[in-house]
Amino acid sequence: MKLFQIEERKIKEIIIKDRTRTEIGDIDNLAENIYMVGQLNPILIDSDNHLIDGFRRIQAFKKLKRKTIEIRIVDGITKDDHFLIELLSNMDHKEFTWYEEIELKYKLHNYWKTIAEQNKKTWGYRETSKRLHCSLGGLSTDLAFAEALKVFPDLKKQSTKGRAKEAYKALGKQAVALQRMESFTDEEKERLAKLQSGEIDITINKKLEETEEARRKVDALDEEDSLQSNDLVKVTYVAENYKTFLEKIPDKSVGVVELDPPYAINFNEIYGKTSKIESKATDWTRKELYEFYYNYLPLIYEKMIDASWILCWTGKEHYLEINNIAKETGFAIQQPGSWPKLGGSTNQPKTNMISNWEMFLLFRKGEAQFNTPSLLSSIPQVATNSANKRIHQWEKPIEVYDYLLKALCVPGTIFLSPFAGSGNCLISAAKVKMYPIGCDKSQKYIPRFYQNFQNYFGMNAQIDKL
Repeated sequence: MKLFQIEERKIKEIIIKDRTRTEIGDIDNLAENIYMVGQLNPILIDSDNHLIDGFRRIQAFKKLKRKTIEIRIVDGITKDDHFLIELLSNMDHKEFTWYEEIELKYKLHNYWKTIAEQNKKTWGYRETSKRLHCSLGGLSTDLAFAEALKVFPDLKKQSTKGRAKEAYKALGKQAVALQRMESFTDEEKERLAKLQSGEIDITINKKLEETEEARRKVDALDEEDSLQSNDLVKVTYVAENYKTFLEKIPDKSVGVVELDPPYAINFNEIYGKTSKIESKATDWTRKELYEFYYNYLPLIYEKMIDASWILCWTGKEHYLEINNIAKETGFAIQQPGSWPKLGGSTNQPKTNMISNWEMFLLFRKGEAQFNTPSLLSSIPQVATNSANKRIHQWEKPIEVYDYLLKALCVPGTIFLSPFAGSGNCLISAAKVKMYPIGCDKSQKYIPRFYQNFQNYFGMNAQIDKL
């Protein structure tokens, strides 16, 4: 038999009969691949236009509504040659192993990201998923797992991706997280070092731990989670806009994220007037709120390690839309929780109940699980701080963060809060041995926060601002 040059042929002219393969299976992926990169291999036909090899490619072309296809003509072929070529073609075809496929996706993503950065553009999981015509959630999971394979190559010995993920999960999320933190590149270490402009180091004075107040704070945690008397406690809190601050955080370094942006609830016109709050709240519009989640959740996703959490505070008016955006980004979602608060008011007391609670959402990346051995209630029973102890009017008490972060924390990783406000979340994160990093566009809360942080962990502390 003899193969000649590649030609174009109308699909309707190709005769398909006496084929062993009649089930084409899922043709969508093949059609998408052809759409993206074109036809890589011509089909084979004989001199009478009978198809020899390429049945699925023809079906994919039909799905794409193509009229012609590239072919090679084989002369002098017998009927048994037809069957032999069909058999050998399908027997020789070897698909990627599960890990070869995700490693190739990983290489493509990083290549496109590098090219984008060279052109001073941004590139994230969303852009790669569009380029590959695949789901964002599936892609982000695969890329995170490709990173894990570099640290734990023995996972490739598992027969399927599902079994490999189970084996990875069995390693323990804290060990995986700490391994990732220790494997930073020099560039990532340098980027992390640049965050230290607001860092203070505090050594807890053991004598101060003898006070009743200090014992109460430490007893709030389990013994294995509490800070020891001479532990070094680090924190970073700087005055900076979240847009520039988030770019500085190394990828795959964050164990827990707290998001507490403005609620977009028209506070000054509705709640502020009713409650007679003197100072005006800095609120967002609905458009600003949704644009934040749509544009920045994919970036935050890349900053997080696998098996990590987002704690998201929001107004009840928006939780369904925010949950949908998080799900589209690749997070697992669940029903909201609420923190009940004493007091409150309404401008329509005859028809509306008092809204004296705040809603929070939990977004889970990868195989994240709660640390607590018992069931976790979605309604933490924690009182609000008295007015004279607050840095600002809407701050959440340390105790409500203690309740949640005890369940969510990944010790040894970064706790990230791009809307840190009073900074109480940073104090709580330090208690569970995470590295708290936060920012706020206004610097008015930061000096008071540093004072609170120092008072909380030791009055005799040595403070170094690097």
